[in-house]
Amino acid sequence: MGFLDDLKRQADEAKARLNTDIGQLERNSALADVACKTASTYFSTLVQQLNVLLPRSRVIYRLDKRNAFEAMQLCDFRFDARRTRLRGAEVFDHVALRWRMKSGTRLNLVKNFLPDIEQLESRLRRSGAQVHTETVRNPESNKLQEMRYELVADFEGAVTITPDHDNGRLRFELVNLDGFETVTVEFPAFEIGTARMDELARWLMGEPNSFLKNGQGLRRVEA
Repeated sequence: MGFLDDLKRQADEAKARLNTDIGQLERNSALADVACKTASTYFSTLVQQLNVLLPRSRVIYRLDKRNAFEAMQLCDFRFDARRTRLRGAEVFDHVALRWRMKSGTRLNLVKNFLPDIEQLESRLRRSGAQVHTETVRNPESNKLQEMRYELVADFEGAVTITPDHDNGRLRFELVNLDGFETVTVEFPAFEIGTARMDELARWLMGEPNSFLKNGQGLRRVEA
């Protein structure tokens, strides 16, 4: 075999590997897109039911030691799915479900201890509430004296599903389902069907569920 023949053989092997890799990527992408379609269809039906039922939250949402909210009205459920292009094909970019948790309670809070300020502001950022803040400083030293917060204690929850097309996986980001926290978890795309989505709906409704069972890369970040 001459040198040119050897180069040709190497090139043919490289082409074969490339074709195999592209084929695997396309299969993974198809699995991820089917899973997103399943979630999208489920959410589009779920919001219609929940916007009629208007369930009450079974979770306590605590801003500080004195201000905690329970049995909040879950409402304004809305669903969104966006598309993008990948290797020349149109695929899901993400699927999202969002809702409001309403108490209607107007609050005026004052904090003058730095750890309390940091904890409250972390929870307020995560809560989705509309907040007006005022910083009060000593007129002579300019040192912080206190922080004042004015808000209506209406919060937001969300589930965002982001596909990893190349690896055939879905990442779930779940905000404020069990209090002010963000939970992230991943599943292989083939595990996302009606049964898994039912478990997610049960979690949203505050019922016992096994949604996170067998999830990978589970992470909880509390506000």
